Amino acid sequence: MKYMGSKRHMLENGLGEILRSQLPHAKRFIDPFAGSGGVINYVAVERKFKKPIIAGDLQKYSVVLARAVIGRTAKVDVERIKKSWIELAKKEVEKSTLYIKSELLDKDYSGDIKKQVMMSRKLCESPSKTGPIWNAYGGHYFSPKQAIVFDYLLKNIPNSSPNKDICLAALIIAASRCAAAPGHTAQPFQPTKGAGKFIKISWGIDVFKSCEAALKELAPMHAQKKGEAHVMDAEKLIPKLKEGDLVFIDPPYSGVQYSRFYHVLETIARGKCGEVSGVGRYPANNERPQSKFSNTSQSLKALDDLLVALAKRRVMVIFTFPKGKASNGLSGDKVAEYSQKYFKLSKRRTHRRVISGKFSTLGGNNKKLQKNSKVKKSRIDSEELVLLLKPKGK
Repeated sequence: MKYMGSKRHMLENGLGEILRSQLPHAKRFIDPFAGSGGVINYVAVERKFKKPIIAGDLQKYSVVLARAVIGRTAKVDVERIKKSWIELAKKEVEKSTLYIKSELLDKDYSGDIKKQVMMSRKLCESPSKTGPIWNAYGGHYFSPKQAIVFDYLLKNIPNSSPNKDICLAALIIAASRCAAAPGHTAQPFQPTKGAGKFIKISWGIDVFKSCEAALKELAPMHAQKKGEAHVMDAEKLIPKLKEGDLVFIDPPYSGVQYSRFYHVLETIARGKCGEVSGVGRYPANNERPQSKFSNTSQSLKALDDLLVALAKRRVMVIFTFPKGKASNGLSGDKVAEYSQKYFKLSKRRTHRRVISGKFSTLGGNNKKLQKNSKVKKSRIDSEELVLLLKPKGK
C-alpha cells in the first residue's frame, strides 16, 4: 500500500535485526502508531515469535489493516470470500443505473482527458445512496465506474469478523492502489497536460481485480497469537502497557496532519463521509483525527510526555524517527537527547542505527526541489535513526 514513511526498507536493513534480537525476551509487542501495519505484520506472521500484539492508531483505516492480520490465527479461503462478497457486488452493481451511465461515459470517451474528467465529475454529482465514494470522490480520485464499484463492494462487506476485517482491509488497499493521486490521497491529479496520463492509468485499474489481488495477499497472513487493535491516541494506549512489553514507537514526523493524506482510506474504513470541499475533497476538520506530533507548537511536549509515560511503565522501546529535522520541528537527534533523560540508551552498534533510504514526504520535510523553489520533493533521500531504549536500573 502507498504509505508515507513505510518501514519495509528499514525492516530489511537493520530494524528487523533489532526486532529479532529483542522479541524473544518480550511478553507482548505493542505498536501505538500502527500506520499501514508493516511492522505489526512482520512480527505477527513470524512463527518463532508467537507474541500477543496490541496495535493502536488515531485513524480507523490503520486499525482495520492491523486487525485483518492480528485478529485471526488461521488462513482464510479466498474463493469462498470472493463468491460471497466480490461476486455478489458484481451482480448488484451491474443493475445500477449509475454504473450503466458510467460505462456509457467510458465508451464515449474521445481522448480529451480534461473533457472526460469534467463529464465524470458532473455525472458523480447525481445523488447516490449506495455509499460515500460516488458523490465524495467520483471524478476526482476515482473514475465514476470505479467509484460506484467501491460503493457496492462496501455495501456488501460481510457483517462479522474475521471476514469483515479482511474484506475491508482489501478494499482499503485497492483504493490506495487505484487512487489517481501522487502517492497518497492528499489531493487527486488534475487533468493537466502532464498529469492527465496518470489519471488515465489510475482510472483504468479494475477495482474488482485489485480487491481480489489484495485478498490473496492478505489471506495467508495471520498472527501466531490473536491480538488487539484499537482506534485511540497513543497516550491512551500507554496505560495498557506492562513491564516486559516491547513497544515500537514511530510517531508522525510531518507538520501536516496525517489525516489529510489518508482521508479517502478513512472514509472507506468508516463507511461514511460528510460534506467534502476543496481540491483534495477534504471532509470537515472535526472528522479528521489530529495528532499533537503533527503540530509544531506541541510536538516537543508530545515527545516528552510520551517518553515519560513509557518510562513509568518500565517497558523496552524501539524508537524510530528521521535523523534530520522534520517539518513538525522534531529530529532523530532531539529524540535521542530527550530519551536519555528517562531511559538507558543502548550505544551498541546493533542497537543504535542510522538507516539510509528514501521516503515519501508530502509535507514531511522542509526540502525544496531547488534553492528558490516553493515546491517540495515527493520523495527524498533520508536517514532514519533507530534507537533501543531500556528502562533505567536494568
